[in-house]
Amino acid sequence: MTTNARGIVPPSHPLGVSLSPSMPETRKLAALADVILAIGTEFGPTDYDFNEDGGFLTGYLIRVDIDPAQIRRGPAANLAVVANALETTSALSNLVETQCSKSGNLRAAKARSGTQQLPNIMHAQLHILDTIRTCFPDAIIVGDQTQLVYAGNTAFSANTPSSYFNSATGFGTLGYGLPAAIGASLAAPERPVVALIGDGGFQFSIAELTSATESGTPIIVILHNNNGYGEIKSYMEGRNISPIGVDILTPDFKAIAIACGWDVEEAPTLKNLSRLLTQVIKAKTPQLIIIEDNLITDFEDLNLPELPPENRTLT
Repeated sequence: MTTNARGIVPPSHPLGVSLSPSMPETRKLAALADVILAIGTEFGPTDYDFNEDGGFLTGYLIRVDIDPAQIRRGPAANLAVVANALETTSALSNLVETQCSKSGNLRAAKARSGTQQLPNIMHAQLHILDTIRTCFPDAIIVGDQTQLVYAGNTAFSANTPSSYFNSATGFGTLGYGLPAAIGASLAAPERPVVALIGDGGFQFSIAELTSATESGTPIIVILHNNNGYGEIKSYMEGRNISPIGVDILTPDFKAIAIACGWDVEEAPTLKNLSRLLTQVIKAKTPQLIIIEDNLITDFEDLNLPELPPENRTLT
């Protein structure tokens, strides 16, 4: 599944692979296929192929897309089907017999095992997303441009379709998370809405704190505070570029949020995040949970072996 397709099958499905198509084990899985049926994917560099080489799609490629112009972009299809994805899959499901493929299950499990090769810090970030999913199975998780979201786009398994989306799959929009979460809550008031935002992106749309209060949307914002544009700074340092414009002023988010009518909690550890989430969800007002960067970088379970996404457990 691409990022935008997460949840199209549940985390427990034996053939579901939520690990990004750009990761080595997922690419190996695709390379083994005689035929690839690609439904509604642009094969874009931010949502599908970070490597932008497309070379691992070696099988007979069938593309299904509603846009005739889009279906001609990216990897050339052996067979192009311009059609609605739902109608196409519904029609195809009537033509195939249900089978249990042990080899398919094993190949999918092998691809999912690629999660274990992710950096330790990413396991801590995924732990946060898994905790949200466990506490609120029907939650809508909305993401900004932030490290928590990059981890989620790499390996998070959503419970249901249309329950995980963010601004990190296109050109990138800092500040998107907060107003998008308000919109999601207005559209689906019966579902919990959790926004994942970094401190840098938060400052792009911090005025929307009052919009959430005025509209009565009881969203939960998880704010990862690393006191600047940490991802950009790491990129610069990794390429021997002198960091500039990334160590920004960090205001008192707690005071600002309280002044705007929000309740604020500061997570003491990641291990008790589930308790904190189940506590704040009872409130009828918007909630801000601040997670300082050291809780992620010093997460005490970092050195434990990590299970594939559908088998992760909370302690």
